[in-house]
Amino acid sequence: MKKNIFILLFFSFFQINAQCTQSVSASIYTTFIIKSDGTLWGCGGNYHGMVGDGTTIDRNSFTQIGNDNQWKIISAGGSHSLAIKLDGTLWAWGYNGFGELGDGTFVDKIVPIQIGTATDWKTISATYWSNLALKNDGTLWAWGFNVNYGQLGDGTLINRNVPTQIGTATDWKTISAGPTHSIAIKNNGTLWAWGNNDYGQFGNGNYTNSYVPVQIGIATDWKQVLAGEYHTLALKNNGTIFSTGDGAYGALANGTTTNRYILTQVGVSTDWDKIGVGKYNSIGIKSNGTLWISGYNINGMLGDGTTIQQNAFQQVGNATDWKFSTIGEYHTVALKNNGSLSTWGYNTSGQLGNGTNSTSLTPTNVSCTNLSIEEQETLSFSIYPNPTNSVLNVTFSNSEAIQKISVIDMTGKIVLQQIGDITQIDVQNLANGLYIISVLTKEKVINKKFIKE
Repeated sequence: MKKNIFILLFFSFFQINAQCTQSVSASIYTTFIIKSDGTLWGCGGNYHGMVGDGTTIDRNSFTQIGNDNQWKIISAGGSHSLAIKLDGTLWAWGYNGFGELGDGTFVDKIVPIQIGTATDWKTISATYWSNLALKNDGTLWAWGFNVNYGQLGDGTLINRNVPTQIGTATDWKTISAGPTHSIAIKNNGTLWAWGNNDYGQFGNGNYTNSYVPVQIGIATDWKQVLAGEYHTLALKNNGTIFSTGDGAYGALANGTTTNRYILTQVGVSTDWDKIGVGKYNSIGIKSNGTLWISGYNINGMLGDGTTIQQNAFQQVGNATDWKFSTIGEYHTVALKNNGSLSTWGYNTSGQLGNGTNSTSLTPTNVSCTNLSIEEQETLSFSIYPNPTNSVLNVTFSNSEAIQKISVIDMTGKIVLQQIGDITQIDVQNLANGLYIISVLTKEKVINKKFIKE
């Protein structure tokens, strides 16, 4: 009976899903989505295992990460990513040179691994090499790179390779990790910042850095705040947008390229509903569902069909049903209310997820019903017996030449590997547990999970 239940569950993992996107996050070279069925998908550059599919092969179509359908929140950093599941557990994968995965090591991981045993993680924010996170009890945590700027906020310039609590406050509400500075809002609506302030990105009227959180002004009506490379964008409850910091390329959206060291209102509109940021870009979505972007545009990130920078907010097309948007670094992703995904900008690593490596100067819809290459091919790929205590057989319904078979444990480590057209792999010496079998065929990798018992 136990085996039958497992086979049923295992089959359900690999059903073709045509669900639309419920959330999206972009990094420099990757894009991730969580579909409405709770599955996690990624595309783009993969040289540190950043996609998390158990390989280091770039993907220009969205590829499913594992088989779990319990993913809740995704946050893509520069070359690593974090995610939270519905059970409140924290997971990470990708580059780990500064301890940004939080697993106590400095070793890269090519599949998601659980960080610690806590089940009360609420939200996460990943940036280049560091992270912020909140727990359900309102405590603030940080880890990763900290040497140059103190952006972790623990009062030191020491890198951390495990989540470290910042202070003792239990009233943190929202967080945003930038490459050199961090910014957050407390439950009482006050705004706080720490890390590097060389460009006035704190917005408190000076250029003084801080290794611990400091309050910015006395306002208590902040709704959302985001940290760019060297600028900050903030939204108040009354629908007004404020910006501060580095004005290069029009990042502050105020019509100039002048730096600011005080949070200053952008325009006079009071109907802004959401905001987003990129390295040198700002994004706003109005209450009428229109999307607006300013700043750097060399790779067409503004989506207006040109590569000309804009120093003030410019509307993207004429759609009125945008829900969310952000910029990884050189590409933009956006969601509509119906769950459809659009991407545009730089695409050399396939981060647009549209099956090409061509840059796009205008928004391109990435269909939520199209199967990726890997999805289609898993239909012809099977392994048996599963669970197994000795050997695992690999078969394809059509003729396929297997180049390499790898077995990967749940920490992302390759524990077994065979080269050549092998259709059977001996796993009897492996410890009991859950593994991923990764089969390379014609330069494409297909993954499945199996249990060694």
